[in-house]
Formats: sequence, C-alpha cells, structure tokens
Amino acid sequence: MEMENTSQSLWDYLKPTLVIGALAAAIFLFGSNIWSGGLSYEKRMLFRHIVQESNRIEQHTLTHRKNLRLVTYNLWCDFLKPHTILSLEERIECLAEGINDFDIVLIQEAYVLNAGVAVITKCATLMVAAMTKRGFRYRTSIADFTAPYVGQSGGIVIFSRIPLVNTTSRSYLNYSILQVTDYRGFVVGEFSVNSQRLYVINTHLDPHGVNARLSQARELAAALQEFNSDSHFIVAGDFNIDNHHPTTSEKSDEYQQLLKIMRQVGLQSVFPERMETNQDGGNYDAIFISSKVSVVRKEIIKLETRKNESVSDHFGLTIELEL
Repeated sequence: MEMENTSQSLWDYLKPTLVIGALAAAIFLFGSNIWSGGLSYEKRMLFRHIVQESNRIEQHTLTHRKNLRLVTYNLWCDFLKPHTILSLEERIECLAEGINDFDIVLIQEAYVLNAGVAVITKCATLMVAAMTKRGFRYRTSIADFTAPYVGQSGGIVIFSRIPLVNTTSRSYLNYSILQVTDYRGFVVGEFSVNSQRLYVINTHLDPHGVNARLSQARELAAALQEFNSDSHFIVAGDFNIDNHHPTTSEKSDEYQQLLKIMRQVGLQSVFPERMETNQDGGNYDAIFISSKVSVVRKEIIKLETRKNESVSDHFGLTIELEL
C-alpha cells in the first residue's frame, strides 16, 4: 500500500510537468510553423501545377483524333476516420489503375491537413505519385487551397494526359461555420482541343449546410460568365447534394435549385435522372456540360481493390465526349 501511495505521489508530482512540457512543445512547433510561413517551400513545389514540362517544347493546341474521356471520383480521405487512412495506399493504387485509360481525371479529397504543429500530406502525395507513374504529366495546383497555418485543403485536383493551356483556382467566399477551417473552392483547367477552347472545372461543395452549398454553386456559376461564352464547359465533382439526407429523388428542393443555377449559365446535367453515387444510397456527385459538348457515352463506375473492397465510398462518374 505504501508503494502504491509513493507511485501515486510521484505521478501527481510529474503530471503537471509533463502537461506543461507537452504544451510547450506544441506551442514551439506551432510557432515554428508560423515563423517559417506555414507549409514548406519543398511541399508547395511538390504540389505546384504542371502546365508544360520545362525540358520539352510542346504545342498547347492539341489535335485530338479520338473522343475525350473524362472521369470524376471522390478519393474518400478522412483524417478523422482511421480506417480510411489505413487502406489509403492500396485504394489509391487501384483507383489510379482503374482510371488509367481516361484523358482527364477530376479528384476530390486529395487533402493536405495543416495542424499547425505538423503538415499531413499523405492523401495528396500518394495520389500525385500514382497518377504521375501512369503518365498523367499535367495537373492543376494542390497548393492553391492549402491552409497556410491551420486547416484542411480543398483536396481538388485535375490530372490530364493532354497539355493544359492554363489553370485557375478560386476559393469560395460562402461556407458554413463548420467549414471555417476548410479551404474549399473550384479549380479550372483550360484546354485547347481541335482548335476549340475547353474549360474543365472541378469542385467539392460544403458538406454541412444547404444554404452554403447553394451559395457556392452561385459563386461558381457567376465565375463561368467571366470566360468566353463560345467555349465548351464541363463542371463536375462532389456537390454534396442532400448531404446527410441520402436520396435519389428528383423532387428534392436542393437538387432542383442546383439544376436551376446551372441552367442559368447554359449548363445541363449529364445524369438528369438521379442515381446512386455513394454507398449510402445518396446522389452527391454530378457532371454538368454546356450545349456545345456532345456526350457519346456516360457511365457510373464502382472500382474495387484487389481485396474486393470499394476504392471509395463514392462511385465514379465518366463521360466520353466529342468536340
């Protein structure tokens, strides 16, 4: 009993010291992160956009003799759900292999988490490595949405086998209170195919608030009007339609509002009949196109790992288009 009392007394003595030491270390690391400007230069360079390789002169205008194939897929990277991280490497490899035949790939949730004391880049680095290995030499910038000190990046990126003319990233001004530390927005990849201008937009809307999502959709639609109206447009990604209320009902008010916002800027849904795009039975993902884009084939795909497990809780949306 005396030994137990001695151990307890020692622990009571050491506990405040250990707590103070841990807090001091966290404050030091946090301060160092701010002092160094947040994400390191090397990390930012890793995620920089690639328009053209510097060691090769290449024409931006591509003469494409076949139809273009495009896919959008939510990676499912959730730092708060350890099981999604434990299987991440295998899931990403199988995802990348499954979309290897596409020309343009839109990915959501390739997150970079800046916790102030540490920067966790696993989702983004694994995805970049897997796609680069498979010949996707061009991509938009992941660093554009990386939180400078504390927060989570937007996690959106466009990979491409064909040259990008230019890229643009824009953060949303409207968001729910629960998304205050998430740097969400949309990224634009500009292409020139068969002497025609094509804008491909990837986005991931607020998962928490309906009003925030619709406001973000309006921001995106307003931005499209800044581009040349004679161009072709594809807008795709995870719109989180009816999030927390999984449904495929076409009578959903939020869904009808989103369709209306897109129609006002000349965009129509490729999948007007709502179908499941998630394991929970919801329809969160979508592709919208302008009237000048001709879709010759469309499909919802469900990729699996070698263990016959889904690569994501989302399904992929694919289109084959003719310009």
